[in-house]
Amino acid sequence: MPRVRKLTKEEILFLENKGKGMRALIAAEYDRFLEDYAIGDYGELELEPDDRRTTVRNRLRAAARRRGFDILFFRTRGSTIPFKIVELTPDMLEPSASVASATNSTLEGPPRRRPGRPRKHPV
Repeated sequence: MPRVRKLTKEEILFLENKGKGMRALIAAEYDRFLEDYAIGDYGELELEPDDRRTTVRNRLRAAARRRGFDILFFRTRGSTIPFKIVELTPDMLEPSASVASATNSTLEGPPRRRPGRPRKHPV
């Protein structure tokens, strides 16, 4: 006689997301965090003790941009970070022309020397 048991939520997630890598699973989780938010909404996130503040903010901002908006984070201390959902402007998507021209001008300058002391007898 076969044995039958109901799968747990963790087992179901593993079965459904078997083809995805760890990065895709994390991105999908952050996308789910923001599915109820619209432009103008406020929220806050509570960091776990092992979470890195910068990593969580970057992942949340990436999820927001995938949904077509951006996030404004407010400066705080501690494990709670308040934020506001704001409109994504076109200049946030593309690097600005001033940044591109600044990098091109540095490439056209004199050739860079190798660091350190110059050789006594160049080869």
